[in-house]
Amino acid sequence: MSNLNHRRRVRRVGPAALALALAWPVGAAWAISAPDPGDIQPAPPGVDVLLLYGQHLRGDRVYADGKRVLDDLDLRVDLAAARYVHFFALGGKTTTFELVLPGNRQRDAFDRDGLSGVGNLIVGSSLWTHADESAGRYVTWAAYLSLPTSARAGEGLITGEDRYALELQGGYMTRLAERWSLELMGQAEFYTRDDTSRVRRDPTLRATAHLSYNPTPATRFAVSLRQSFGAGERLRGERVLGSKNDTNLMLTWAQQVNERVQVQLQYTRDLSVREGPQIDGVQARLALAF
Repeated sequence: MSNLNHRRRVRRVGPAALALALAWPVGAAWAISAPDPGDIQPAPPGVDVLLLYGQHLRGDRVYADGKRVLDDLDLRVDLAAARYVHFFALGGKTTTFELVLPGNRQRDAFDRDGLSGVGNLIVGSSLWTHADESAGRYVTWAAYLSLPTSARAGEGLITGEDRYALELQGGYMTRLAERWSLELMGQAEFYTRDDTSRVRRDPTLRATAHLSYNPTPATRFAVSLRQSFGAGERLRGERVLGSKNDTNLMLTWAQQVNERVQVQLQYTRDLSVREGPQIDGVQARLALAF
């Protein structure tokens, strides 16, 4: 697309639609910090796990207040991340120390050249206050802090916002039958003001349910539903982005290759979106224990 046609297209969709398109979701890219199906069951203390993620996301339709305002955003995001998890015992309870470093490249119809770079460093920890392996029942709590360390902070990189973000999680897992399990999770994410844009974001709330079927101890199939609320944005007291009320579906296949290696593939799709692009995509994860 030529620069002239690019400018004409921006005028045609209007400033509101453009703002929604460029503000795209805070939820999809940060799914890495949320437990995948089966992750609420901890590894033994003393184990270290390296998780490598690859994610491809796309979105064409953009919504505002539940109404479609754009059909051809042509958003494409390729995201990669490395996550280190160290399990240890604290006061007799299993605990983790975690580091997550994401990065991504992105482009859309308004910026064909796109943007790429290393995102913000995330530090976190989880604590299991209840772990009954015989009953398959676990309760876990977690906190993650995203630090504005990206060299591209403030340039629009989706993994490199120029703000701090604190995410709090609570999760519960129970065995329903010999091969079936259910996991329920709640998340709340809080943000400081973006130092570059001066935009303030309301907290984000998420509720997630994973239903898993294990035909063998080494194989897992799961279906997940996630509901997201909040994340409205304001600039100098005026609303620039409305609040979310979005529903997402995710399908998971995971295979334990041996005691130290697990592979996982996922498909994710937004079923309904109130504010922002409607996203679908695929994700692969490799877990290495040592």
